[in-house]
Amino acid sequence: MFRMRLARWAVGVVAVAILAGCGGSDSNATVGPATTPSTNVAAGAGEPVELAEWQQIELTDAEGETFTFADLVGRPVFMETFATWCGNCRRQLGDTNQAAQQAGDDAVFVALSVETDLDAAAMADYADQQGFDDIRFAVMSPEMLAAINDAFGNTALNPPSTPHVAVAANGAAGEMVTGFDSPEKILSSLGLG
Repeated sequence: MFRMRLARWAVGVVAVAILAGCGGSDSNATVGPATTPSTNVAAGAGEPVELAEWQQIELTDAEGETFTFADLVGRPVFMETFATWCGNCRRQLGDTNQAAQQAGDDAVFVALSVETDLDAAAMADYADQQGFDDIRFAVMSPEMLAAINDAFGNTALNPPSTPHVAVAANGAAGEMVTGFDSPEKILSSLGLG
């Protein structure tokens, strides 16, 4: 099973390399999530939903703390994938950081690097140098990369297209959206605008 995922990941990386030259666009596109049955979300967070595999994989953030998206149930989450070399990502992360500042504790903002070999210190330096103080940064493990690819397709692994997903407080993931979104649109996607 791991070899199959690794093969799919390799195909995704090739697709990312090919599509990276395409850049992002101001028009948004959506790719629907594929959910994998698992456990129910915590009580009191709305109607329980079955969480997808990617929501249950443990990550380590730039501060060295471990978490899963299942741990974040109870507040809406804005998740986007990116790469430190990607100019479109920096632009979108700037707007995401503004949305995070406006939302405060009412939502969680997570940026996942597709660069699976990036270490936590380099991730923390990137966030600090860019002034992205209100976003939780983490590097995807190969397992997480494969699960994101399974759920949303190769588009989710193409950083220049600025892929992002709004997740409801009860853990229900929305569609993968690409293109640049303003802070207001990001907040609206989380039910905060």
